[in-house]
Amino acid sequence: MIGVSAEHPGGSETTSSTVVLGREVIRCPSCGYEGLEVSLYLYNAPHFGNVVMEVGRCPSCGFLYRDVYVAEYGERKRFEVRVSKELGDYLLIKSSSATVVIPELGIEITPGPAALGYITTARGILERVLEVLSLVCTEAIEECQRRVEDVRKALEGELEFTLIVDDPLGRSSVVRLGEERGKARS
Repeated sequence: MIGVSAEHPGGSETTSSTVVLGREVIRCPSCGYEGLEVSLYLYNAPHFGNVVMEVGRCPSCGFLYRDVYVAEYGERKRFEVRVSKELGDYLLIKSSSATVVIPELGIEITPGPAALGYITTARGILERVLEVLSLVCTEAIEECQRRVEDVRKALEGELEFTLIVDDPLGRSSVVRLGEERGKARS
């Protein structure tokens, strides 16, 4: 298993429950600048345990880089949950390497070179989808409007759907609030 251990985090600065693991310089995925400094933090997150957060801003183009993932990873993880009215009950860490699929809505969110990780809920995923649809719905207007309507129905709890999170690096996690930590769905 690959990951970061709280006992040996590789850094020494600490702020409350957050440990600074270090900093690294990477190529900006937006403009290609070789000087994007990324800070890495280890945080003990409720419901998930230790997570790693990476944050940086490109001084050349202003691109905001951020990723979040479970600290212990290495094997592919696939989570599949049925969601109806309890949109806020499912909390997920979606790392930059994860694909999110909602088959009933024809939605597939695939990672690209500038993919970001985030912590959200099933509701948050649907809200992000609505934002993107509003930007890309310039062709096939009827099909787009049908999708927007279906996403809105799902947001209102009128349409049950399957939320699939597939992470080849195993850095994502899904938990149902109220379940014990470590009982993440897979």
